[in-house]
Amino acid sequence: MPVYNIFPEPVYFSKLKRALTKEELKTINFYKEKTHKNEGNVVSNDAYVLENKSFKNLKKNLNKIIRDYFNEIVCTSDSIIPYVTQSWLNYTSINQYHHKHNHSNSYLSGIFYIDADKTVDKVTFHKPHSAGIVLEVDTFNTFNSKSWWFPVETGDVVLFPSSVSHGVDKKKGTNTRISLAFNVFFKGTIGSNKGLTELVIE
Repeated sequence: MPVYNIFPEPVYFSKLKRALTKEELKTINFYKEKTHKNEGNVVSNDAYVLENKSFKNLKKNLNKIIRDYFNEIVCTSDSIIPYVTQSWLNYTSINQYHHKHNHSNSYLSGIFYIDADKTVDKVTFHKPHSAGIVLEVDTFNTFNSKSWWFPVETGDVVLFPSSVSHGVDKKKGTNTRISLAFNVFFKGTIGSNKGLTELVIE
């Protein structure tokens, strides 16, 4: 009998199809000296790093990937315009981690991996409503697992609904993982005028 996976949560992988410029790398190193401790790792003090003029082209590249997500996954019209709200840099050294969390007041979230080693670095997503009856299983799959992880490497861009809980385990390997995280909302008109559900977001 067929099994249908209805209402799945998308985890969308893309790539930045170019190397970072010397100016972009210089800016990333600049922010590394201006950080504060988060729960498990350190993050940039600036929570709007993509507004830095050095990241103008990077922001343009990421906006293209975000638009692709809206076109392919949400399948919305061009009248809906997604845009990055906040953006910040994460620096995760050996034995540091990033606690399980989600992103409030946001529609979509993303991570761009600036320095990551796919042999040791991964991102883990957690299933909602996983408490309750726990059965021992012989083989894990996306139906019976409480969490699911993906290896990540330099250049990966990962997009997912902001409501989905995610995190990373203690850092292994020798590199300091550097990632740029961001939240996305949108502008445009949603709902229906006749249905009295219209909302204009500017």
